[in-house]
This record gives sequence, C-alpha cells and structure tokens, in this order.
Amino acid sequence: MSDFLYKIPTYLPTAIVLVLLFYLTLVPQPLPPIDVPMLNADKVVHMVMMWGVSSVIMFDYKRRERQRVLSLSVRFYIMVGTILLGAFIELAQGTELIHRGCDLWDGIANAVGCVLAFFITPPLLRRLL
Repeated sequence: MSDFLYKIPTYLPTAIVLVLLFYLTLVPQPLPPIDVPMLNADKVVHMVMMWGVSSVIMFDYKRRERQRVLSLSVRFYIMVGTILLGAFIELAQGTELIHRGCDLWDGIANAVGCVLAFFITPPLLRRLL
C-alpha cells in the first residue's frame, strides 16, 4: 500500500483538496440545501474539513521528505497556515462577491480542526507510510 502512496505525484492530493475546499467554501451555493437534524452540524463539517486539509498537507510533506521526521515546527507552520487559510475563507465569504455568512464560530471550528490535525495526524501517518 505504501508503495502506491509514494507513486502519487507530489502535492497532487493537496492540490485536489484545496480546489475542492475553495469550490465548497467560495461558490455562493455549491450544493443544494439539506436539512440536518443536528444543531450546528455545519461546525462539525468545518472542523473535519480543515482537519482534512491540514492532514493532506502533512501527508504530502511526509511523502516528499521520506527521511525526515514530521517535526513540531513543520506541523506548527502547517497548522498556522491552515488556520490563516480558514480565516481568509471566512472573511471572503462575508464579502459582497460571495454573499455567504462570515461566522466567527465557523472560524473557531476551522481552527479546532487544524489543532486536532497537529496532534492526531502524525501517528496516523506513521502507520500509513
């Protein structure tokens, strides 16, 4: 399995995830409205979405730097970068161009997902790669 993972072009998974992220967050109505029975389910979606973005970036970095350990500083920079990306997306959603809500709680959920990735993803990558 790990041989297959190393054959994927460098940073292709990150590029795909970022394109998908930008489509789902910056297009005014990317999906039809759905009725979710759980209150604030969108916050869970934001958290999982940004955990996924951070994790894919760590995954691609680790594949490129096979011999290096995914250090605390690299994980920290990825976490800060994805938190800033989440903040940019929330601010962009509040502009006249996109007409979606700029919500502080969505931004906090984004940041929580990035922090979770900081702690949870490295052990998963060690098992996967």
